Amino acid sequence: MKSVLKVVLIIGSIALGLYVGIWLMLIGGIVQIVNGINPLNGLDIALGICRVLFCELAYFIPLVGISIAAVLDD
Repeated sequence: MKSVLKVVLIIGSIALGLYVGIWLMLIGGIVQIVNGINPLNGLDIALGICRVLFCELAYFIPLVGISIAAVLDD
C-alpha cells in the first residue's frame, strides 16, 4: 500500500510542479504582461515579468514530493 502511495505522491507532485511552473507562472505571466500593455499598467507588467522570471521555482514542488515519498518506508 505504501508503494502505491509513493507512486501517486511522486506522479502527483511532478504533475503539480509542471502545472504551476508552466501554466500558472510562465503562460500566466506572459498573458499578464500582454494584458498590462494594452491599457498601460506598470504593476501588471512588473508582476508578469516576476512570474516569468520565477517560474523555475516550481522545481521545488516535485523535489519536496519526491523527498517525502523517499522518507516513507515500506
